Amino acid sequence: MSKKLLYTASIAVMLFGTACNKYLDITPVGQVIPQTLPELKAEINKAYSLGDYDKGIASFRSDEVKVNEASSFNVDRVRNHYTWDENGNANSITHNWQLKYQGLFYANHLIEAVPKATTGNTSEKNQLLGEAYLLRAYYHFNLVNLYGKAYNPATAATDKAVPLSTAIDMEKVSGRNTVKEVYDQVVLDLEKGLSLVNVASFETASSYKFSVTAANAMAARVYLYLQQYDKALAYAKKVLEAKNTLVDFNKTTDLPTRYNSVETIMAFEMIYNFDMERVLFASEQLMNKYDAVGDLRVKIFYAKDKNGNNTVLKVKANNNFRQSFRVSEMYLIAAEAAAHLNDATSARTYLNTLKKNRLTPAFYATEEIRMAGMTATTLLTEIYEERARELSFEGHRWFDLRRTTQPQIVHQLKTTTYTLTAGDPRYTIRIPKDAIVNNPLLND
Repeated sequence: MSKKLLYTASIAVMLFGTACNKYLDITPVGQVIPQTLPELKAEINKAYSLGDYDKGIASFRSDEVKVNEASSFNVDRVRNHYTWDENGNANSITHNWQLKYQGLFYANHLIEAVPKATTGNTSEKNQLLGEAYLLRAYYHFNLVNLYGKAYNPATAATDKAVPLSTAIDMEKVSGRNTVKEVYDQVVLDLEKGLSLVNVASFETASSYKFSVTAANAMAARVYLYLQQYDKALAYAKKVLEAKNTLVDFNKTTDLPTRYNSVETIMAFEMIYNFDMERVLFASEQLMNKYDAVGDLRVKIFYAKDKNGNNTVLKVKANNNFRQSFRVSEMYLIAAEAAAHLNDATSARTYLNTLKKNRLTPAFYATEEIRMAGMTATTLLTEIYEERARELSFEGHRWFDLRRTTQPQIVHQLKTTTYTLTAGDPRYTIRIPKDAIVNNPLLND
C-alpha cells in the first residue's frame, strides 16, 4: 500500500465516518509510515501545501469587494458568496472542508511520529514537532472562524463550531464542538508549539514555515480574536522586537504583500485563485476610506481600468503573493490591543508608526494632529478603519467585520440589490451540505 493510499484511506475514515477494517488489516507496519526526519519534513511540507483560498473566498462576502460583471462565468463562480447565498450553484468556488481536515490529519500524524523519528537531533525534532502543533492550531483557528460564531465570552461555551481533530482515530465520528472548545484547543496547541519551535526565522524560500517570529505573530492574532488584549499586545511586541521594518511608500513602491518583502513574517497562504482575481475590484466603500491625495496606498495598491473601476494591484493569484503574517498587521494588533487596554498613548504610537510609512509627510502631519486628541475608545474606530485600508484583500476584512460590529453590507449585481443585515446569521458560514450528508452529526 502506498503512503498516498494509506493517508487517503485514513482521511476518508476521519471525514466521513466509514469503517475501514480492510485498511486496518493490510497496513504494512513500519513500511509506509514516514519514520526518518527527512521523510517527516516532506510530510509537513505536504501539509503546508494544502492551500484552499478560504480567505479570498470569504472576502467576497465583505464590503471591500465589487465584482467585475464583464466575465459572466467568473461572476457565477463567486456569486453565492457575494450574495450570501448558502446554496450556491454548480459553478461555485467552495470552501474546501475536506482539505482542512486533511491538513489536520497530517498534523496529527506528525505530532505522534516526530518524537519517534529514527534520525535527527533534539533541536530538529522540537522544531518540526512545534510546527505540527502550530499547523494544527492554525487549521482549527481558521475553521472556527469560518463555521463558528465570532468569539463571544458570554456564549462561546454553547455556540456550535466544528469537530476537533486531535488524533487519528479510525472508528470515531465526531459532532460539532463549541467555539470555546475549539479555541481552548487552539490555545493549547499554540502554546505547545511556541515552547518547541527554535528557528528564529527562515530564509525567504522557506518563509512559508512556522518560525519563532511567525508563531508569536499567530499568537498575537489568536489572542486578539479571543479578546485577551494583554496577551495580544505582549506577543505583538515580541514580534516587533524581532522584526519591525515597514516599507516606506515615500521612498519606494515595493509591495509589502509579496512573499519576499521586508515586511513578510510568514508567506504560507495564497489568498486568491485566478477565477477570483478576474472578478476582483475594490468597492467604492473601501476606496472612500482613503485620502485620494495624501494616502500613498491609493496608487500603490490600486489602479483604474478604462471604465473607471478600481483594480487591485496588491495581491495576485500566484506564489509571489503568498502571505499569512506581516509586520504591519503586528503594529495594528498592538494598536488595537493597547486601545482596548485604555492605553491611548501606546495605541497612537503604533498607529502613527504605520501611517508615517504610508502617507505623504504633509498628510501624516495632519493625521498626527487629528489623532492626538482621540481617546482610547475613539481610537478603536480609527484602528478598524486603518485595518481596512492597510490589510485590504489579504483575507482579514470579513473576519474583522465578524468580530467587531457586524454591520449591514449591501452588494449590487446587475440590477439586483442584495443585503446582509446587521448581525445577520449569515455572518457565520454554514457547514457544507456534502459534509453533513457524510456525517449527520454535523447537522446539530
